[in-house]
Amino acid sequence: MEVVVVTNVLIRGISEAAVERIDAEASALGLSRNEYLRRKLEGTAMVPTDVSVTAGDWQRSAETFADLADPDVMDAAWR
Repeated sequence: MEVVVVTNVLIRGISEAAVERIDAEASALGLSRNEYLRRKLEGTAMVPTDVSVTAGDWQRSAETFADLADPDVMDAAWR
C-alpha cells in the first residue's frame, strides 16, 4: 500500500496582478489555479496548442530582431 503525502504551499505577498495572470493562463488551458501551479512548479505545465501567429506578430518580430544581421551588434553581444 502506497502512502500519499499531500503538502500545501503558501506564497505570501504575491501581487493581485500576478494572481490574475496565473488565473488567466490556467483558464486558457482549462485548468484550476491549483493544477496550473502544480504543473508549472513540477515542470509539466501544458503549452496552449491553439495559438495563432498573425501578420502583426511577424512584423513585430522582424522589427525587434532586425539588427541581428548587423555584425557590430552581434560582436557586441558576445563581449
